[in-house]
Amino acid sequence: MKEGENGKYFRSLKHKHFKKICLGTQTFKFLRENDFLYVDKTKEIYNLLNNEKIVFLSRPRRFGKSLLVSTLKSLFLGNKEFFKGLYIYDKWDWDEQYSVIHLDMSDLENSSTEELKLDLENTIETVAKSYNIILDDKISVRKKFSNLIMELYNSTGEKVVVLIDEYDAPILDNINNEELADANREVIESFYRALKNKDEYLRFVFITGISKFTHTSIFSKLNNPTDISLSNKYSTICGITHEELTDYCSHYIQFLADGENMDYNAALNEINHWYDGYSFDGEHNVFNPYSTLSALKSGEFSHYWFGTGTPHFLVDILKNREETIDFDDMIINKKDLNEIDPDDIGDLPLLFQGGYLTIDNKFKNEQNETEYSLKIPNFEVKQAYKDNLINFYLSEVEEDILDFQDELWEDIKNGDCESLTNYLEIQLGEIPYYLNITTRNDRWKVKQTIFLLLLKNMGFKIRSEVPINQGRIDAIFRDKKQIVITEVKYTQDQKKSIDTLVDSALNQIHTKQYYRLYKNKKYNVILLAIAFKDTKINKKDTVTEVKCKIEKLNHE
Repeated sequence: MKEGENGKYFRSLKHKHFKKICLGTQTFKFLRENDFLYVDKTKEIYNLLNNEKIVFLSRPRRFGKSLLVSTLKSLFLGNKEFFKGLYIYDKWDWDEQYSVIHLDMSDLENSSTEELKLDLENTIETVAKSYNIILDDKISVRKKFSNLIMELYNSTGEKVVVLIDEYDAPILDNINNEELADANREVIESFYRALKNKDEYLRFVFITGISKFTHTSIFSKLNNPTDISLSNKYSTICGITHEELTDYCSHYIQFLADGENMDYNAALNEINHWYDGYSFDGEHNVFNPYSTLSALKSGEFSHYWFGTGTPHFLVDILKNREETIDFDDMIINKKDLNEIDPDDIGDLPLLFQGGYLTIDNKFKNEQNETEYSLKIPNFEVKQAYKDNLINFYLSEVEEDILDFQDELWEDIKNGDCESLTNYLEIQLGEIPYYLNITTRNDRWKVKQTIFLLLLKNMGFKIRSEVPINQGRIDAIFRDKKQIVITEVKYTQDQKKSIDTLVDSALNQIHTKQYYRLYKNKKYNVILLAIAFKDTKINKKDTVTEVKCKIEKLNHE
């Protein structure tokens, strides 16, 4: 859909009151003041506040933790006007207002322990000054934090609310620097100890993070925090449920459908395919909120989350693994899933807490212990995992790619399959072990993704898994004059001929008329069919054979 058509569509909805989507802030007050979309989570918040006092919640980045913290802050400050129309509005006692200490640990400088201590101290002093409290300059930052809680309680007679967002940022940001990560952990252990034995002064404590680290005082020394990360009572407190998506965003779903030449239900199914699938209890599913709202706002299916949501430490750790990660039969017990030992980080909890895996099912084992089976949530995350690791590989061959850039494009335009397949076989033969993903259904995706990223690094505009009425096109890429419609096939079946496979790929393009949308446009249309066949040469190693066919589409 063209930009002008977007405007026409939204003007047609003027008689309806729909909320604008804002992706640039996670501040509840700002969203409500400016009439932006806010998915009402105050029912879950109300239940949480009536049942818990000291709470920890782990969720991946870009999953709504900061907005949840901001909502709690406005609620405890008594900003009644912002909650009008929300579930909690007529249930909360607005006569009670509380002092709130809100700390976002991801905002702190943490590249050295000295910077971390100084920034923590400045943050506590800033909060104190906002309440007209002067703290002793000569005491430690932990003592200042403790005294601030006491002073707020004594000056108001009301208990204090403490909200700590991304508590683990000083550790995670330096997880690959073991010495600094340990030093920062000691700093925040000392700092969080200020909350110890403060029950009589605290109304509510809420702490968020990506990972629940063992051997950190916030869990080993804090007075009985309730970890709700895997609780079915609060499993949808972050993220967007199916019901919320259709209730709040039906007009945007239609906008996306129109832009992709689909009907409403087909667009909804495609949103499910790309962004749904997260579960934190094995019962209730939620959409990734950042990706889903980004797609709805832009009117285009694409990869939104992993560019900003992927913790940089995660791919560094995975890259340095000596063993290939096996995504088949992923079973883990509750304790191992929900905690990370920084001295011995396991793959599954790391990927789960990083947002790359989610709970598929919850069950009891023979010892009556709770266990979880895990899965990759959705299409976007599948691509995110492969792309992030593959980018390490591509960075190693970037110079080679640039050397062959013009030559490869000429091969495609001229239909020179032999040169193209020779080049691909060489590149695929150099794939490092950490890309040899063992999932039965997704091995071929590695080959496809490497091919697409090679093209992307050559400067092409690429769309993958493009939905149309007749099916899903593996990839479309183009320059100013040519558009290439690509179908990729893969097999490990030694009885299956690679020639038959590549013919099948080309026939699929013709049978489903993948080129129909582009046939009468300004582009020269090229049809590219590629087949990959893996053959084992021993127990560990395989060789990849490549075959391609290229046709130029006749416009007549």
